[in-house]
Amino acid sequence: MTTQQKGILYTILSAVCFSTGGLLIKLNTWSSMTICGLRSIWAFLIFLIYMIVTKHPVRFNGKVLIGVLANTLMSISFIMANKMTTAANAIILQFTLPIDIMLLMWIFAKKKPDKVSVISASISFLGILFFFLESLSTGGMAGNILAIASGFFYAIVFLIKKIPGADFESSALISFALNFVIGIPFYLQETNFGAVNVSTGILQGVVQIGLAYMFLNAALDKVPPVGASLLSMIEPILNPILVAVFYGETIGPVSLVGAVIVLSSALYYNCASTSIEKS
Repeated sequence: MTTQQKGILYTILSAVCFSTGGLLIKLNTWSSMTICGLRSIWAFLIFLIYMIVTKHPVRFNGKVLIGVLANTLMSISFIMANKMTTAANAIILQFTLPIDIMLLMWIFAKKKPDKVSVISASISFLGILFFFLESLSTGGMAGNILAIASGFFYAIVFLIKKIPGADFESSALISFALNFVIGIPFYLQETNFGAVNVSTGILQGVVQIGLAYMFLNAALDKVPPVGASLLSMIEPILNPILVAVFYGETIGPVSLVGAVIVLSSALYYNCASTSIEKS
């Protein structure tokens, strides 16, 4: 298997692992902060073992701290979004990455948006309007806003590998520890430690976070970020399907139109960017 083929495989595995998040969060009755904190114990252990096996040291500096904060805020806002709106809304609005990447590159790298970025952002904005039109009647406005915020932090996580002096692995590991500490005040407020809550919490930590980050890290070392983000679109497609089949939650008709528009903008952005990279 070539290096590129391995990268593609790791990206697909990462997307599949991430896609379990919506269902596992919906099945768990704990508060968002408890879920985020307790699942992080297992994610920390999985990723620590991975770093030991790969002999990757834990580093810390200002740029690693940026990664830690981005990872932490992404996790918290995404779980809260899933609790406040549909899983489909949460994951698809998180994938408004073209807008986030464009803004981050413009602000911090002084890279003026190109035609592809502007078109993608415009299409994404149109799709977002459909989500918020439906949320006015369903009460999911706060969840939609949190999902978009999660997407912004996810864009930072995705770009960590491109920042000189940053360290993706260390940022992820430290963020897992920070999530656990932040959640401490919430653990004692929980009364249901039944099999479903405990098992879904463990599965989130091991599969949806630990293994997903491990595969994503390996993928970003072997394929360009644009190519990886294209393949990662498996996640926003598979996530709502799993929730619909095993939880019975479906996306509304207006939001469905928005979903098609947002995913189309992400697909256009990634395909167009890939063509530019090859030319």
